[in-house]
Amino acid sequence: MKPKIMRELSIIFLLALSSLTFGQQGKSVLILKDSSRINGIGKISGISSIVSVKFKNDTLKYRTYKSKEIVGINILENNYYRKFRYKYIDGEKYPEIVEIVSIDSLSLYVRIYEGSVLSNSFSNEPIPIIGNEPVQTIELDNGQKISVGQRPRNSFIIVNIPRYSYYVGIGESEQIEHLYTKGLPFAKGFKKSMKKYFKNCHSLIEKVENKEFSNDKLWEVLDYYNQNCLNSQRE
Repeated sequence: MKPKIMRELSIIFLLALSSLTFGQQGKSVLILKDSSRINGIGKISGISSIVSVKFKNDTLKYRTYKSKEIVGINILENNYYRKFRYKYIDGEKYPEIVEIVSIDSLSLYVRIYEGSVLSNSFSNEPIPIIGNEPVQTIELDNGQKISVGQRPRNSFIIVNIPRYSYYVGIGESEQIEHLYTKGLPFAKGFKKSMKKYFKNCHSLIEKVENKEFSNDKLWEVLDYYNQNCLNSQRE
């Protein structure tokens, strides 16, 4: 890979590590559907798939722009424009915001999640009946019927694990595929993910097995693939 491109990719990952949520804002370039570009002040905020792009300048009022209006937005951060684009992930009906890591024959994108995500799930454990409190009969998944108290029972779990989801797509196509997720419990590991997606590029798989590639430098995997494996047919 050329030194300039390598420096740019390194900058992206350093910025990502220092800013792990969708909360970027500052001097921006809004890219419309007709490919025209507007300079101003922009912001990306939200969590998971609920992400909004807001923008304003001297003539445009500050408002939220939907995916049907824009291709994406470039936001200046530490003297470097981070490039966010709307893409359709794994054939989904609605596009989501991802960040460009590298554009090539097979391109790489990333989404970064972090924060205390509160999950609320019903507990299957019966609640002890105390005194003369009202009871109700419920049926479990296995068909067993049990009597429980009518007090609500919810289990709350706080999750605060940074998660990186990486995607690949042909050139600048609007369609991209999930490649690998880092930081999600029980997710498929780096080696298994690489071996599944790049299974027809035997030399790449050999390098993965020999630990010549790591999960924090995925652009090296994509760079190798683009230089050596494009003629390999994926099933």
